[in-house]
Amino acid sequence: MSNEFSPVSPFSFGTKGETLARLAPLLGVQHFVAQTLFTVAEWRKSQDRVTDGILAAHGDHPHLVVRSSACGEDGAESSMAGAFTTVVSVRPEAAALAAAVDEVIASYGDGNGDHHVLVQPMIEDVVISGVVLTRELDTGSPYYVVNYDDVTGRTDGVTGGHGENKCILVRRAHAEGLRSARFQGLIRLIREIEAIACSDELDIEFCITAGGQIFILQVRPLAAKRNWLPLDAAAIQDAVEQCKAALGRHFQQRPGLFGQTTLFGEMPDWNPAEMIGNSPKPLALSLYCHLITDAAWATSRRNMGYRPLPSDPLLVAFAGRPYIDVRLSLNSFLPAGIEPDFAARLVDWQLQRLAENPEWHDKIEFTVAATCRDLGFTDYVAKLEAAGFDSAHVRRFGEVLGALTGRCVGEGGERMQALYERTRRLGAVVHQVTAGDPRGRALALVDECIEGGIVPFAELARHAFIGVAFLKSAVSRGTLAAADVDALLKGVNTVAGEFAQDMHFLSQGRLSQAVFLERYGHLRPGTYDITSWRYDEHPELYLSGHCAEQPAHPPYAYTAAQRREMERLLAAEGYSFGLDTLTAYITQAVRLREAAKFEFTKTISEALKMLAHWGEGLGFSREDIAHLTIGQIGRAADRAQLAEWIAAARADYAITRAIRLPHLIAGEIDADVIRMPLGSPNFITGKRITAPVRLLHVNEVPDLEGEIVLIESADPGFDWIFSRQIGGLITKYGGANSHMAIRCAEFDLPAAIGCGERMFDLVAHEHKVELNCAARTIKPVR
Repeated sequence: MSNEFSPVSPFSFGTKGETLARLAPLLGVQHFVAQTLFTVAEWRKSQDRVTDGILAAHGDHPHLVVRSSACGEDGAESSMAGAFTTVVSVRPEAAALAAAVDEVIASYGDGNGDHHVLVQPMIEDVVISGVVLTRELDTGSPYYVVNYDDVTGRTDGVTGGHGENKCILVRRAHAEGLRSARFQGLIRLIREIEAIACSDELDIEFCITAGGQIFILQVRPLAAKRNWLPLDAAAIQDAVEQCKAALGRHFQQRPGLFGQTTLFGEMPDWNPAEMIGNSPKPLALSLYCHLITDAAWATSRRNMGYRPLPSDPLLVAFAGRPYIDVRLSLNSFLPAGIEPDFAARLVDWQLQRLAENPEWHDKIEFTVAATCRDLGFTDYVAKLEAAGFDSAHVRRFGEVLGALTGRCVGEGGERMQALYERTRRLGAVVHQVTAGDPRGRALALVDECIEGGIVPFAELARHAFIGVAFLKSAVSRGTLAAADVDALLKGVNTVAGEFAQDMHFLSQGRLSQAVFLERYGHLRPGTYDITSWRYDEHPELYLSGHCAEQPAHPPYAYTAAQRREMERLLAAEGYSFGLDTLTAYITQAVRLREAAKFEFTKTISEALKMLAHWGEGLGFSREDIAHLTIGQIGRAADRAQLAEWIAAARADYAITRAIRLPHLIAGEIDADVIRMPLGSPNFITGKRITAPVRLLHVNEVPDLEGEIVLIESADPGFDWIFSRQIGGLITKYGGANSHMAIRCAEFDLPAAIGCGERMFDLVAHEHKVELNCAARTIKPVR
C-alpha cells in the first residue's frame, strides 16, 4: 500500500494510480489529489490494515472516492475506459469503505491480485470538469479537444455522460487563441504533461475548482491511435491557413452585395450539412453546387420577385467543408425595390443578430430575416424600430415585402402546378437520354435537371416556406397552437405519406416488391452520394422487417374563433385573400414541394447510376468515382488522368476529415478555436452503415447483431454492447471524450455520440437509418 508520489525516469505509464504517483513530483503535487494505492492481494491479505491506512490518510475528509486502477486499464492498445467501477461519495467509515472497495474489485472479474484500487478524497467546489484529448479522437488530427461540464459540479460529468457537455477544439499550434484564462492555464499544464510523458497522444481527465486550482485526475495514452490513418500535420496546418486566408477575403465588402462583412454557416439556407454532410466527398459536393448553389437557387428567387444578385455561388467550401455565405443568403431574401441605404443597414443588423445568437444558424429565416410578410411582421417591425431604423423606410420595406407575399399566395396555385409539371417532364428526359456513353448521358441528365428540376423545386420550396411561416406566425400570435399546425400539415397528402403506406403494404404482402421498386427504386439515403445504394440495387438492405400502417389524418378544420381571428389578422396586414385561399396555398405548396423533390431526385439518382456503370467499365469503384468532381468527370481525357485525380482527392479528403471548423464562422479565429454547439454529434470512425435502430433501455439485453443501438447516455454500464456485434451506436448525451466515444474509437465502431435530445428523439422513432460518420450525417431510411 502506498500514499507516496514518486517519479520514474524515464517516464513510463502504469496503472491509473501508478501514473498519477509518477507524474505528481514532476508536474507539481498541487495539481494532484492525495491518494492511497493498494493491490487486490493486499486487500485480501489484510483488509483491516488497508482500511486503517486509508482512514489515517484521508479520514478527515467528508467524502472519498474509490476508483479502479486495474492492470491494462490505461494501456496503449486498450484503455478499458469505463469498463470498471468507480464509487463516489463514500463516507470515511470502515464499513462504507469496505463495501466500496469490494464493489470495485468485483468489477475486475478475473481475480487477478495484481490489480490496484485507488482511494482519494473527493474534490470540493468543482466548477469545471472534463477531459482533454491532445489529438482529435477520430482521426488523430492536431487539436486539443476539451470536453467539459460546467453545470453539474461533478468530476465525472463528461466521462460518465451526465447531460449535454460542452466542447471546444483548439488547434495545437494556435492555442493562444483561447480567450478563457482558466483554459489557457489548463492547456499550459497539458503541454507540461506532454513534455514529461514525451507524447502528444494523451487522454487527460481534469477538474477546476472555484478557486481556480487545476487537478489532474487521470492520464493515459490514447488507445484509439491504432485506427488513425497517417496524417501530415504540416499539410493540415497549411490547409487551415489557406482557409483563414480565404475567409479573410470573403469577410471584405463585395460589389453588388449589401453588408460590410459576412458569416458562414453549415445550415443556413439550403442546409448543406444536412443534405450532403459537413465532410462530403468531391462528387457529392460538386454535384450539389453545380445543381443548386451555383446559380439555380438565385434564379428561383429572382423569378419570385426577390432582389437580383451578382453571379456569386451561395456555397463556399473551405478545405472541402461546405458553408453557406450568409450575407449572400440574406441579400437574396430582400424584395426588389427597397431603398439601398436601408437594405445595407438591414443586412448588417441581421448579420449582427446571428453573430450574437449563433444557435439560430439553422433557422435564420424565422429568427433573423424577414422573407415574407406573415402574421408576425408587426413584431419584426418593432425590432427594427427599436434598433433605430427609419420608420418610413421600414414602412416601405413592409409594403414591398407584402406585395411579393400577396402575389405568391394570391396567384400561386396555377403557377405552382406549372412548376411541378416541369419536374414531371424530367421523367421523360431520363428515358430519352439513351444515346452515347454512360458518362455523356449522366452529364446530360444533370444539366437537364437544373432547369427542369432544381429551379422549379427551389421555387416550390420557397412557396412552402412562406406557407409554413404564416402558420408559425399564427402560433406566435396565439391564434393557433403548435398542435394545430401539426394536424394541418399531417392532413396534407404527400408523396412521403404514400411511400410510408406502400412500405406497410409491402411488408404485409399486399404490394409486390417489383411494383414497389418500380415506384421507389430510385431512392437512396444520400441523394447526391454515388456510394449510397439505391433501393432497387439492394432491396434486402432497405425492405426487410415490419412497417406499421400509417394512421389516416383528415384535413384540418379551423374552429369558428380561429377562423375569425385569422381573417382579421390577414386583413390587418392588408391582404385581399382570405383564410381559405391561404390554406389552399399552404397545402398545395407543401404537397407539390415533396412531389417535385421526388421527381427531380429520379434524374440525379439515374445519373449517379450511369456514372457508377461508367466507372466500373474503367475499373474504378464507386468509392473511387466519389473522389472526382462533376467537372473532372466531364473533362477527363483518359483513365490515367482520372486515376491521378482520384489519388490526389483521396489525400485531400483525408485532410478535409481531419480539419475541424465550427457550425458558424464569424472570424478567422474560428478556424483555430472551434466551439461545438450543444447537440452536435461527435462522430467516431469514417464508416457508414445502414441498419435498423434499436432503442435500448437499462436491464434490456436483446439480440443486437448488426443493429444501430440507441442509448440515452454514454454510460459505462453499457460496455457489454460491444460483445453483441452491433453495427453502430447513437447516444443522446456524451462528448467526444466520454467512455463510449473512446470505446467506439478503439473498436472502430461507427458512432454518433451526444447528438442531443432533438436529433435522438427523431432517430428513435425511425425503423432504419443511415449513419454516415465520414459525412457526419444521420438520415432516416424510409
